[in-house]
Amino acid sequence: SQQSRGPSEGYSYPVCTTCGRRHPGECRRAAGTCFKCGQAGHLQKDCKKNTTASTSGQADKKPGASSCVFAITEGHAANTP
Repeated sequence: SQQSRGPSEGYSYPVCTTCGRRHPGECRRAAGTCFKCGQAGHLQKDCKKNTTASTSGQADKKPGASSCVFAITEGHAANTP
């Protein structure tokens, strides 16, 4: 189950019928403005406020711990120094 992003008072904003996001006030997509900076004329993915590191297809990922899983057999583990 996903947690909704919104106010911390225990309720969330209604889902916008234009963009499908939960947000207060006027929809930026309907107004034609960027979700990141609020300026008109471009979309969030093309926003100049994006860093060069986040423009390589990872703009939607949130910073945090990354994970990696390794699996080996019991026999391999016993024979590995």
